[in-house]
Amino acid sequence: MPELVVVADDLSGASEAAAAFLLRTTRISVLLRSGVPSTSSRVVAVDSDSRGSSPADAADRVKSALDSCAGVPVLKKVDSLLRGNLASEVAALRDLLGVLPVVATALPAAGRVVVDGVLRVHGVPLHDTRLWHAEERAVPRTVAHALSPIETVPVPLAAVRDGVGALARLLAAAASARLLAVCDAETDADLDVVHAAARLVTDRPLLVGSAGLAAAAARAMAPDPQWRAEPLPTARSVLVVAGTAAPAIETQLAALAPEADVVVRLDPQLLLNDPSAVGRELAARTADARCAVLSLDGGAGLRPDLAARLTTALADAVAPSAADGRALILTGGATARAVLDRLGVERLRPVAEREQAVLSTTGTGQVVVTRPGSFGGPESLIELVHTVLSWNEEPR
Repeated sequence: MPELVVVADDLSGASEAAAAFLLRTTRISVLLRSGVPSTSSRVVAVDSDSRGSSPADAADRVKSALDSCAGVPVLKKVDSLLRGNLASEVAALRDLLGVLPVVATALPAAGRVVVDGVLRVHGVPLHDTRLWHAEERAVPRTVAHALSPIETVPVPLAAVRDGVGALARLLAAAASARLLAVCDAETDADLDVVHAAARLVTDRPLLVGSAGLAAAAARAMAPDPQWRAEPLPTARSVLVVAGTAAPAIETQLAALAPEADVVVRLDPQLLLNDPSAVGRELAARTADARCAVLSLDGGAGLRPDLAARLTTALADAVAPSAADGRALILTGGATARAVLDRLGVERLRPVAEREQAVLSTTGTGQVVVTRPGSFGGPESLIELVHTVLSWNEEPR
């Protein structure tokens, strides 16, 4: 059995959390559906694919994700921008495992910190950013708000920095009162303290956090004997599929366009009307391209209520072009999951991280790169394409 199971609500999040362990072990699996994990895997991440589900369905999905991993410590990976069904999924795992969760959602590496219970993105409170512009629900003003109606107790930064022992006593008291401890954190060191304190309270804590907390768990893990990075495979061609509506993607696509052989901006309405016809056209246009880039034309504004249908239609249209084994760069967890589902991929093996993205291989050796839609700098897609097309170079 694995040493840790990570449950995430989308594929890019599952891969992101799993890749945090690459400096300790290469025995990592990302499952696209619940099933029996490899007996050699130390870490298993399961995508419950529940980001866009109803709260009740999301709760059922996260419980099903643990069917084959009873008794293994669990880390519930949540979106670092608090999107998704946090309350219903955390409550479901709490009830299933009989353990009060410890929550720490900060992701310092991406400039996302929690102070006084408020998530701040590069210093700006989440509710004052545009990062929820594609969501149908109101943005939560605090982490506790995102977990409502679960009863929580705030753990301020000062309490985290009192040290592991003092924090462990505070977490134990919160658990005795049946309250979820919601911890502030500004740095990776803060997350290390939260992780260590939770492990003092119980050897099988239920941790709830972003990839930052997964990285803290990884730093506490003993490395494999004689661990070393695996050689990276090569890819002759790459298909970039940008299905995210995150504001930063437009700048990234504009920077990549001059280096691509084919760039296609898909009309959302045409895509919804006849994804098969769009797919045939895409397959013809991208057949001989070394680098092809597909994205949605958001010029008229992408409606949040159509997001799920657009993701399905996009995957249907992309599948014929992606089925020839070329490398795939998929931005946005829902997009990645939908495309891989069409290709029949059931698990990924993370190999490396580049540009806040995770580079993995499938069982057939196809290269798959996944990344949350809101991640990456202006040149990040260019760098990912260069990396994928020259994977035989040594890790940087």
